[in-house]
Amino acid sequence: MYGSKVTSLVFVVLLIAVSLSGCRQNVPASSDQKSITIIIPEDPPSFNPVITDTGYDSLVMELVMLGLSDIDAEGRVFPELAAELPTVENGDVVADEAAGAMSVTWKMRKDVQWADGKPVTANDVIFTYESIVNPETGGWIAGIDYIDSVEKVDDYSFNINYNSIYPGYLTQFGGEQVVIWPAHYCDATQGFAAWECARKPLSNGPFILSEWVTGDHMTFVRNENYFEKGKPGIDMVTVRIVPDQSVRKTMLINGDADLDMWTTEQMIHDLKDQPNVEVSLSPYNRWVMRIFFNLAAKGTTDPVATPHPILSDLRVRQAIRAAIDVDTISKEFFLDYAKPAWTEFFRPPYECNIPRPKYDPAAASALLDEAGWKDTDGDGVRECRGCETAEEGYKMEMEFITYAEYGEPLELTQQLIAEALGKIGIKLNLTVVEGSVLWAASTDGGIEQSGNFDMDIWDDGYAGVDPTDFLWGYYATDAAVPDAGYNYGRWSNEKFDTLLGEVYTLDEEVRKQKFCEMAEVLEAELPDLLLFTATNGDAHSVRLQGVQSSTNDLVTWNSADWTLK
Repeated sequence: MYGSKVTSLVFVVLLIAVSLSGCRQNVPASSDQKSITIIIPEDPPSFNPVITDTGYDSLVMELVMLGLSDIDAEGRVFPELAAELPTVENGDVVADEAAGAMSVTWKMRKDVQWADGKPVTANDVIFTYESIVNPETGGWIAGIDYIDSVEKVDDYSFNINYNSIYPGYLTQFGGEQVVIWPAHYCDATQGFAAWECARKPLSNGPFILSEWVTGDHMTFVRNENYFEKGKPGIDMVTVRIVPDQSVRKTMLINGDADLDMWTTEQMIHDLKDQPNVEVSLSPYNRWVMRIFFNLAAKGTTDPVATPHPILSDLRVRQAIRAAIDVDTISKEFFLDYAKPAWTEFFRPPYECNIPRPKYDPAAASALLDEAGWKDTDGDGVRECRGCETAEEGYKMEMEFITYAEYGEPLELTQQLIAEALGKIGIKLNLTVVEGSVLWAASTDGGIEQSGNFDMDIWDDGYAGVDPTDFLWGYYATDAAVPDAGYNYGRWSNEKFDTLLGEVYTLDEEVRKQKFCEMAEVLEAELPDLLLFTATNGDAHSVRLQGVQSSTNDLVTWNSADWTLK
């Protein structure tokens, strides 16, 4: 959640570095002007998180750009550019479950304008879609492969025709990453992945970018033509770049800043008794700290041809889980803010009754004995003595990696896990790398995509309310191919793949049933190991009202509703 949060394959693009000042509109400063300061550790790469996905891009995007819809902190989808949400009940969604096809009609508001006064229309939506799917200069968003065409009905309505039932249609062109771009302003020849309008956006949201001094600050002013009358309630927003966390904390305490994004557990703890600061916590957590197991031998990506000599045995993976004391990690390193999580289906609307696994080092040792891993030479490290996955005498020793950007709590967690596994005879050699190296494409030397690891630990979880695309990316057989998805362990399960295909339906009862069957398969196979959720919180000054942290979007998702005391 902190630092680089790159859970998708990052498009290698050349972002045009432009120093911005006086881009759109300036308002004179006045003594009664309502202004706030947001502090973040680094510049956003652009206003297009589809391409760069650092979180800081989404933060500023929400200030100036709108999608067709968005999701509130409780998981409710609401319309933005749309006049209403299309549903089966109102006749705007026509689905043929048998044929596996559907058509969705979107009707747009007629009172939304770009900052230059031109209306936001269906032409902008079609332009955005065509820019994304351009094979040479486009990008990728969830479910885009299921769309056959986007057809204009009139200036304020259009149809999206799908070649599959796609249950995530409501937020496909909205949510935390996707917005609609202006057809008359963005240069299509530059391409979606690199166009200049992603650095100099034309606003249709509550604020307008006025100035960007790279490495120092960004200034946003109130959009006087915002479609929601009387909003926003703030005249100016300054986003200041402050890399040092201790400085950001001091700024909040002293009243020099009003909002800190993705506040760490330690900082939340330090701020809890400060009279001028509050912390908004999301109703639900999203980020799950998890251990990824490589089921193929280190340096390879085919667990059938080259199974991992240690981790390909399910009993070993189960033993590792039983040896880790999640409660101690939460108390000691995450100050009791981390909450145990052991299944992907732990928050609404999809919750499954999978019993919590027990912390039991004795049972872990027994599992390793049963699997044929024993310490016969007394050096504290087990060897293969009759095991099914390695040569006789093979040492139970592996590399254990994490990423540097999260900071001390995760590195201490890594160390405690290594100590715990060392006590049952598994030796782990610890490595800390930059996230950009860990998650890069295989062609760029990415550790996971290349299969060049044994175990690693980091945090991820699905945004929004539909886990379908997330589950495909991490667990589908087709996603096990390097650079095709995020199935870094190269796990493959035919039953899971079948169930995953069956959740592409609009029948919610069927989806809930199938998701829980998938939860049982994951519990039985343990392709990776979920440990606990990290807190999703944002600290803010008490004078700034209306802030609501959300796992479904960045904290600026409702910035139009913020007010000052």
